Formats: sequence, structure tokens, C-alpha cells
Amino acid sequence: MPRYYFDYLDGPKSLQDDEGTELPDLEAARSEGLETLGLVAKDELPDGDHRDFRISIREENGPALMVLSLLLRVERK
Repeated sequence: MPRYYFDYLDGPKSLQDDEGTELPDLEAARSEGLETLGLVAKDELPDGDHRDFRISIREENGPALMVLSLLLRVERK
């Protein structure tokens, strides 16, 4: 089973996944990444009016296979 790595980016803040997760395929990795992105955003959203959350999915030492992103913008009028 392939091992996928989920690197997290939030503006200047980033965390590289050094452990990875074994999943059956890239579609399963996509689902895992979307769930994680939602959980991270839920915890972080109260902190600011402009956020760009990203999770980059890769195989070990490889380039990104997929990038998931969630953009938050609040315009005060």
C-alpha cells in the first residue's frame, strides 16, 4: 500500500509530514486531506480575516501529487 505525506501550509507557517500515512490510492489520500483541511480550518478560523490553508500531498521524497486549499477572506464594510 502506498504511503502518502501531507504537508501543511498556512501563509508563512508550514509543517512537513515526516511520517506519512498508508492509504490504498491517491483518491483515498484526497479524502484524508480534505477531512484534515476542514479540521485544521475549524480550529484556526477565528484567528484573522484572511487565511489560505493548503495541504500538499506527496509520496516520499517526491513532488506534490495534489494540493488542496481553502481560502478565507472577510471584507468588512
